Amino acid sequence: MHPRKATLGFGIAALAGAAIALSWRSRLMPRRDPRLPYEEFTVTTPDGMSIAARRIPGGSRGAVIVAHPAVTGQRYLPLVDFAEMLAEHYDVFTFDFRGHGGSGGRLELDLSGPLDDMRGVIARVREGGYPWVGAVGFSLGGMAAFLHAALWGGLDAVITVGAPPLLPDIEPYRRILPLWSLFLRLLGARFKAVNEGGPLPMHVAGSFPNVPLLVVHGGAEAFYQRDDLDEMLERLHGKAELLVIEGAGHTELNGRERELIDWLLSVSGMGLTPIDLIG
Repeated sequence: MHPRKATLGFGIAALAGAAIALSWRSRLMPRRDPRLPYEEFTVTTPDGMSIAARRIPGGSRGAVIVAHPAVTGQRYLPLVDFAEMLAEHYDVFTFDFRGHGGSGGRLELDLSGPLDDMRGVIARVREGGYPWVGAVGFSLGGMAAFLHAALWGGLDAVITVGAPPLLPDIEPYRRILPLWSLFLRLLGARFKAVNEGGPLPMHVAGSFPNVPLLVVHGGAEAFYQRDDLDEMLERLHGKAELLVIEGAGHTELNGRERELIDWLLSVSGMGLTPIDLIG
């Protein structure tokens, strides 16, 4: 085959492959921007990372930070839908953890980085003078919000959705981690297969402050063991309310978003009491 024709053929094949990959990614990880007006800004973390963030103005009742699961980013469709519902009552802040979307760096299997991201975002939101600041975190986002409240405070209420109490042991899978990193890159996350420890929710549960905490667990959760969650709840000594959504998988709410919002309204003094909502 003529070299020029061969080059053209490879180019067409590469473009077709890229189009297929993008189509597949859009179905597996649907994304969109908010339909409501929003403002974009950048946060610099304590370790110097640049974090892309957004604010959806919603009212003077306070602010809620919505933190996404790993791999997805702040444009993840279910998260944006939920943020827009929250914006009926609060100013809502979203952001990309490092290694996602418009933020810098790479995500590691070590919560020190995401914790610094959360720390920078909370500090920036607090600068706005809000009388009340809550956080709703999904999986990785829930772990970061929980850790921040336990280690540094700064939040008036926390909801975690599908947040693992512990990280999995990656040693048995280290050989396939480069392939896994490539797969995550196709999904839009820049990942580095490094695990140097760092704080974990299970280990700091005993230091969680006396602020409202709602732990949401899916009945079909597959990313962590229910026994680990129960042990963490014991270490919290009654500080957490547990909401189990039967049939829900990892970070799924199965149409129960309004219950979480009503819970936030209740603990911020604007609605029913938590016991009326959770039972």
